[in-house]
Parts: sequence; structure tokens; C-alpha cells
Amino acid sequence: MKTSIYLILLITTLNINAQTHNNRSAQLKEIADKIEAYYIFENIGKELSQKLNIEIKNKTFDKFTNQEFADSLSSYLAKNGNDLHFNVLYRPIEKKEEINEKELLKQYDAINKQWNYGFEKILRLDGNIGYIQYTGFPPANKSAIQTLNATMDFVSNTNALILDLRDNNGGDGEMVKQFLSYFFTKKTKISESYTRFNNKTNISYTNKKVGGKKYLNKPIYILVNNRTISAAEALAYELQKNKGAIIIGEKTYGAANPVKAFYIDNLFHLFVPISEVKNAITQSNWEHKGVDLDVKIKSEKALNMAHGLALEKLLNNKAKMELTEKEVQEKIRGLKIELEK
Repeated sequence: MKTSIYLILLITTLNINAQTHNNRSAQLKEIADKIEAYYIFENIGKELSQKLNIEIKNKTFDKFTNQEFADSLSSYLAKNGNDLHFNVLYRPIEKKEEINEKELLKQYDAINKQWNYGFEKILRLDGNIGYIQYTGFPPANKSAIQTLNATMDFVSNTNALILDLRDNNGGDGEMVKQFLSYFFTKKTKISESYTRFNNKTNISYTNKKVGGKKYLNKPIYILVNNRTISAAEALAYELQKNKGAIIIGEKTYGAANPVKAFYIDNLFHLFVPISEVKNAITQSNWEHKGVDLDVKIKSEKALNMAHGLALEKLLNNKAKMELTEKEVQEKIRGLKIELEK
């Protein structure tokens, strides 16, 4: 009986794999067509599409499982397209299930809610310094914005702010704008982006009003590492160029071009960079190079470095703190000892 069951399972698996491999050419053809039609840089999109069609003929990806295919194709597109925002994820759905965007957003929101919409830790550090550990940018719906408002209200009375974006893989650009709006007194142009496939230019402004208390004219320190990606890089970049925020840590990922997602064969989620974004001040972005570091230091030491720098600045500016001058100096010495370990 066991042998029969195992044979049935084996035959079923082989049939599924054969069917998957037979679809591989069609999947790659659809991916190639999407890239040619939507990728922000037309010439590169055509070249990459042509390369994929050659891979179809060579059956390069035919022997891969679906997960291997997604992983390998992600690396292939990033390398050959020279754009780190290309990505392919293996996310199968039932073929009979129609893709309903509202339902998907509802499902994602339920997940984001369990992660508190990316707000991992909100603390008041010694010297009355605010600390926010932010791990991702969910869609800027009512619940996410309410959580942002509550977070910024919590740190509103602090003397300086440390924003921890280490291991933040990015997300929704609208949430970046909502966050940025807390640091500007009035509506301000931040950036503009051009999208080739519809020939449209979008200008991004901060909001004049926010749901909490704005955080103005105070020192900002941002912690980053090589897993600070996309929207997280955007927040760091804009605050650095517009508000003089100090960026501390390791080189960020270097993915600036906004993406559009496509479902391929109900199995794969394809992300294609469709726009080029430019900061209003620099007329550039952080693509490939990452956000400029003000203080380069190992990621695990970035918080102590930021805390020490913030205390020194507050001490020099004779800011009011809950600590005496002697206590602040002792705290700074302690942080420096930790940095030297």
C-alpha cells in the first residue's frame, strides 16, 4: 500500500514539474514583453527582452523548480538590467482565483497590522532623545497613518531624533511622503519622477498638515545598513538633502527607481522599475551608489555612535536635558568605550 501511494505521489510530482517546465517559455516570454513595455529605460528594456528570448531558445531556466526559477531570474535581471529593483517572487495562487486588488490589500493590511505597520520600537533615550525603529513602509492607509501620527506624537517633545532604518526593505512611496511631512513647516517639493510607458511626470510634495505634532528644527540621525532599501533609502536621502540629517552606518542597497508589480501565470510576482525619481535639490538619486554616509561605521555600532553624537551636540548647544552636564559627559564617555570594543 505504501509503495502504491509513493508511486502515485511521484507520478503526480513528475507531471506537475513537467507541466511547469512546459510553461516556462511562456512565462519568460510574458516577462520579456512586460520589461520591454514598462522598464523606465527603453533601450535597456529592449536589450534585456532580447536576451530573455535567447534564454528561452537555450532552455536556460527549464530545469529549475519554481522557487529556483524566481531566485535565479531575479539575479539575472538585476545583473543584466543593471538595476537592483528588478525582482521575481514565487507567490502561487489558485488558477480559478481571480486577482482582486482590494482583497489583496486587505490581506496585506492584516499582516501589516500584526507588525504594527513597521513601527518596531519607540523609545526615549538618555538626554531626552527620541528613537524610532522602523522596519518597513506599508501602504499609507488610515491605520498606518494613525500609527505614524501616534509615533511622532510620542517623540514630539524630545531634543533630537534617531531614526533606525537598518534592515528596512522599503515599501510604499506614499508612506515616505507622509513621514517626511512631519519635518517641513509648509508644503514643499521633494522630488519628481518620470514614467516612460505612460509618458507622465509626477511631482511629490510634502503635506502642509499632518495628524500629529510636527518635528521641526531639531537634530536628526538616521541609522542604515546594506539592507536599507528603496523607500527606506528615499526617507534617509530626502531628510539628508533637505534637513541635514546625519546618516550613520553602512552602505545602503542603492535601489531608487519605483516599480510596478505584475502577476505571471498565477505563480510569480514580477517587479519592474517603471520610473526614474530625482530629488528637487540634487536633481539626482541614490541608484546603485546608495545614500551618502556622513559617518561610516559597523551597523551594530551605529546606535551608540548616533546617541553619542546627539548628546555632544545638545551639550554644546546648552540644550535643556533631564541629565546634568556631568551626567551627560559620563554617558558620552560610556558610549565611546562601547564603540572602541
